[in-house]
Amino acid sequence: MSTLLAPAPPVLRPQPWRTALLAALTVWATTTAARLAVSLLGHRSSALHGWNQWDAQHYVTIAEHGYHEGPGYPAFFPLHPLLIRLLDPVLPGGGQVAALVIANAAGIGALAVLHRLAAHEFGPLVARRAAWYLAATPMGFFLFIGYNESLFVLLAAGALYAGRRGHWWLAGALAGMSSATRLFGLLLIVPLAVEYLRAHRIRPDVLGLALVPSGALAYSLYCWMELGDPLAFSVAQDQWDRRYTLPGEAWLIAVRQIGEPGALGAILDAGSVLLAAVLLVLCVTGPWRFRRDQAYLVVQGALTLVVLMSTEVGGRSMQSAARYAMEAVAIFLVLARIGANEAADRAVLMVGMALQAAFLVVFMGGTFLVA
Repeated sequence: MSTLLAPAPPVLRPQPWRTALLAALTVWATTTAARLAVSLLGHRSSALHGWNQWDAQHYVTIAEHGYHEGPGYPAFFPLHPLLIRLLDPVLPGGGQVAALVIANAAGIGALAVLHRLAAHEFGPLVARRAAWYLAATPMGFFLFIGYNESLFVLLAAGALYAGRRGHWWLAGALAGMSSATRLFGLLLIVPLAVEYLRAHRIRPDVLGLALVPSGALAYSLYCWMELGDPLAFSVAQDQWDRRYTLPGEAWLIAVRQIGEPGALGAILDAGSVLLAAVLLVLCVTGPWRFRRDQAYLVVQGALTLVVLMSTEVGGRSMQSAARYAMEAVAIFLVLARIGANEAADRAVLMVGMALQAAFLVVFMGGTFLVA
């Protein structure tokens, strides 16, 4: 007499995006609670007021009044203020609240996308640490205040991940939106092209890469129609005394500025970029080096650092470089691999969050050095 076998239970497939989103929400909730505590203790009024400093005010002004408020405003690319303008009518509190909501939503998205990218390349443990390290970096609070930093990281990391998975039209579209967020989004065409040529012969979907400059081109068209100059965003940089040097020269100038007034800012910018450069070197040599097929990550990180080491703003070499260095995705992936050592993991988190708390207090006091 035959025995009927019970059907095998269904195999539960992992849900990688659900895992990434839950990890991102955990990191965001924990670090945001810490930032709120620091902000309220350090500012003694409201986090909303204290976080609305420097460039955050410019984005809200553009969202509310457009680009005619001053000659320097076109330097700020339009996607972030456009999102503020769209969200403002449905939220209480005005543009400041809308800017914070957008920054935090994009910050959660950036953590989730970085988690997926790291998991795809190096596995779930590295992914978990990478998300924590991004949020806990000394400049990590810029991802969650009214700046466009989290939006840019979300779009850049998303473009890299989409390209890595072979979704080239999506990669080009995300990179195009990044170039509407910041001009340096144009640089994404290089690592995307490196990955495309490694993985494929030329196919019709290579045209997806043509979308990378679409955001910048659309903004240029707007400047032409509204401001009378298609390069108004470039001309506006003169108002902020931005200029470019030979690659690496700005870093050497920053080192020389360490002995001048305002040396702390030069130390922070030059030191942050130097540390990022060391981590990038570890991506190509030593026990934590990346595989050859992961070269696109190294290229993106290297381009980011080269641009930072070649930029002066407001008479200070590499101003805000400590913040912009967060955009070099590879440094968080290699750091997360190093963090497999428990002592290194604890050191990165504790030192990073301690410095972030100190810099956040200074920022909210209105005297920040790398805004």
